[in-house]
Amino acid sequence: MSEYTNYWLRRKVNRRAVVRGAGVVGVGGAAYAMVGCGDDDSTGSPTSEKGLLPTAQASPTPAKQPKPGGTFSFQIGGNPPSLDPYTNASFLNMYMGGLSYSRLLRYKAGTPEITPTDPSMEPELAQTMPEQPDASGLQWTFKLKPGIKFHNGRAMTSEDVKYAFDRYSTFDKSSHRALYFFLDSVSTPDPQTVVLKTKLPYADLNQVIGGEYGAYISPKEHAESDAAPTKMLGSGPFIHTEFQTGSSLSFKKNPDYFEKPWPYFDEVKVFIITDQAKRVADFSAKQQNLSWLFLPDERDQLKKNRPDALSGEQQGIAEDIYMRSDKAPFKDQRMRQAVSMAQDRKALRDAITKGEGVPDQVNFVGYAGWARQVKELGANAKFWDYAPAESKKLMDAAGYKGEELEFVHVAEANIYTQAYLDTASLAIANLKAVGFNIKEIATPYAQYIAAGTGVYFGGQYNHMGLTPRAVPYLVDHVTDKMSFKDGKRGRINQSYVNDPALEALLDKQRTQFNKVERLATVKQIEDMAALNQWEVFFSTDTRTYFWDKEVANYRDSAFFPYTHVMKAWFDKA
Repeated sequence: MSEYTNYWLRRKVNRRAVVRGAGVVGVGGAAYAMVGCGDDDSTGSPTSEKGLLPTAQASPTPAKQPKPGGTFSFQIGGNPPSLDPYTNASFLNMYMGGLSYSRLLRYKAGTPEITPTDPSMEPELAQTMPEQPDASGLQWTFKLKPGIKFHNGRAMTSEDVKYAFDRYSTFDKSSHRALYFFLDSVSTPDPQTVVLKTKLPYADLNQVIGGEYGAYISPKEHAESDAAPTKMLGSGPFIHTEFQTGSSLSFKKNPDYFEKPWPYFDEVKVFIITDQAKRVADFSAKQQNLSWLFLPDERDQLKKNRPDALSGEQQGIAEDIYMRSDKAPFKDQRMRQAVSMAQDRKALRDAITKGEGVPDQVNFVGYAGWARQVKELGANAKFWDYAPAESKKLMDAAGYKGEELEFVHVAEANIYTQAYLDTASLAIANLKAVGFNIKEIATPYAQYIAAGTGVYFGGQYNHMGLTPRAVPYLVDHVTDKMSFKDGKRGRINQSYVNDPALEALLDKQRTQFNKVERLATVKQIEDMAALNQWEVFFSTDTRTYFWDKEVANYRDSAFFPYTHVMKAWFDKA
């Protein structure tokens, strides 16, 4: 097996797991009963966890002559609810967006010569990276590359970029309005020039306009048509040709792509495979060139089935329990702390990820250079301990009398993997064990993710729920999670966090261009979040992608895995 090193975390277990999931009974039922889970985190607390492994380095491959042609195929785990980049923020949509859409900037990561955790950007539609903003810190100027055409044949101009940013930031159905809190205006001095003016100096502007969320440029005539939810139309390297709902998406090479000589593949085929066992079987049988992500059980199976395949391991970010902190009973800090101390994170790791991973916090512990491990959070690290007796004391002190509490999660295993559903079941079992009266509510993914009316972005739930997280590519993701400004929640402030002291720190860090100064502010934010437990975080995991060894000039990344597919080719004899 040729394999890129797992570059963030991987907990090494010094003894063989006796029975994976020992102490977990009733697998497949509505909930798991926790019995004799071994080491309590009162003795195996976060302070006993292994540290971070060294970051993987770039792995340049020998220079080879690209070989155009062929059909590249890969798996995704579910059906995208919509293909419209303006109104939908499903990761299933955003993962594939770079095939057909372009943005001003894009990630560098995704080819062998770039470290897979490198969050830096490179120009895509823009001719160059912008310099530090003007003296005021409020104006950013971008010049578009020449010869850019949409897939309908029309030339792209700066007016199209202005339209996109206006739609992302002001359209009432946009899922990304909160991302553009900083945007004051967009002007177009000429057809090739875009000027962004901001309301404040914003340190993460490049990361926002170069990310997959709220950055793709789709023309007005398509965005406002009935075809937008089922058809991608941009200026990217591949033209979207077909969407068979629940089955596949097809793309063909864009002959007019503005970045020559890319793309090399003639076609790209995306297979929607909702069953995990079938994903394993299909890649084992060489039915696709690139797999969907796999957790440790399936990873180890595929290593045996496909010793010829290449693979890359990503440190997965932890799920978290969010709570309505704006109303009883979770308005009381002690109730939120009780939820956290009821969770046996070690038992969950042993049951779900073969013991791999470490406790996570609001600032993803794998965000090298920006986040602390839980054990480094001082006295507040105790809230990650498994301490059911202390959890009960906190509940009693808060006056909880056993009122029914709804716990919401996505219903389908194929979307966030079976491990997500297992985590939900185990978390609920842990809560019940200390006296929480839980009513489980399984919600269809499309309903859960819906803008405005759903749980994830709409905040439409009553008490608590479980969500996965995307690996952050900007430091200011903490604002997305915890800001509540002018009566409006941050884009994914699911816990309705509304703390003036925290808000002041969030505002401060986003304007700090000096890393040392900003890091000091981020640490204060981490401390506040650790004490208040607005969200309760579980543990990281290991996620692995596999691809055929014949796929040249490709590498997985910590962010979105298909950004540079246009640069890859088949190196076959």
